Amino acid sequence: MNFIESVYYTAYMIKKQRDFNRRKKLPKKVISVGNLTLGGTGKTPAVIALAGEALSRGLRPVILSRGYRGKAKNTLFVNSGTGFYSGPEEAGDEPVLIAERLCNVEIIKGKERYNAGTMSFCGDIFIIDDGFQHWRLHRDIDIVLVDVTRGLGNKRLFPMGILREPPVALKRADIVVKTKSNVSCNREVDDLLGQYVQEMETPFQIFDSEHRPSFLKDLNGKKHKLEIIKGKRVFAFSALGNNKSFELTLNGIGAKVVKAVGFRDHYKYNKRDIDRLVDESEVLQAEMIITTEKDLVKLRKYSMIEKNIFALSIDFQIDKSFYNTVFDGYPYGGI
Repeated sequence: MNFIESVYYTAYMIKKQRDFNRRKKLPKKVISVGNLTLGGTGKTPAVIALAGEALSRGLRPVILSRGYRGKAKNTLFVNSGTGFYSGPEEAGDEPVLIAERLCNVEIIKGKERYNAGTMSFCGDIFIIDDGFQHWRLHRDIDIVLVDVTRGLGNKRLFPMGILREPPVALKRADIVVKTKSNVSCNREVDDLLGQYVQEMETPFQIFDSEHRPSFLKDLNGKKHKLEIIKGKRVFAFSALGNNKSFELTLNGIGAKVVKAVGFRDHYKYNKRDIDRLVDESEVLQAEMIITTEKDLVKLRKYSMIEKNIFALSIDFQIDKSFYNTVFDGYPYGGI
């Protein structure tokens, strides 16, 4: 650990201790979905899948999100469970995407997730999006996602690497989910997890998962089968923690990607960006422009309906035993 990493780690430890001293507990079970790295592990599809499973079991899940890069400073409803309250400018792109996929679920944005949780009208269970480092709220289950295609990078802390915390922080997890296990395997990750399991008195459980393309969605929200992309010349753009994985996914479903443009995670597009991307796609004679669902929610304010632009929807898939573990004690039919 060099000097820069030491400064980051010292600040991290001070904040962690301060927030632990202020920790509060909500009246219902709290499940956190988080990671150890900076973006790119697929938290949003996992949160959507967890909430969907909770609904199928008769529970009323509430999703609590920081709403990264959303302008609103106050705690607010992204969705009350009956309709949208906020757009991506105020709430951030990920909460709005979740609201579009789960229109009957309460989604509340707030930096202080405890305060957000107290606003819920009727929640049975809380799901925190990106909560592993949110020390100020007690969690009953900590789920940590590890993308096997990226692993833990060079195992160094930000800004020298992609880690938010040292790898040993994984020992705090109750469940570790290896994402994109269908795409790749990672012996280094497997060895590290195996080592920690051996060292822990109560080891975390490990599950493999997949992030599978499910359908395409146009700017009007209409769904289209994946088959329409096969063999087509595709111009792609995305603003993810791992943009390369998006390009690989498109190739995997039969697209001919003529170019893939990547922006920093949660990038806020302006009209000039969009015009440039559309112009470039036309120069390259692309038949379709494909982006992500998270990016699509930020594009609707522009007059682009006539353009051949689609978003690729991704679903989180995992063995049913994962959900049985998470919702242990919550029988079908709710509580």
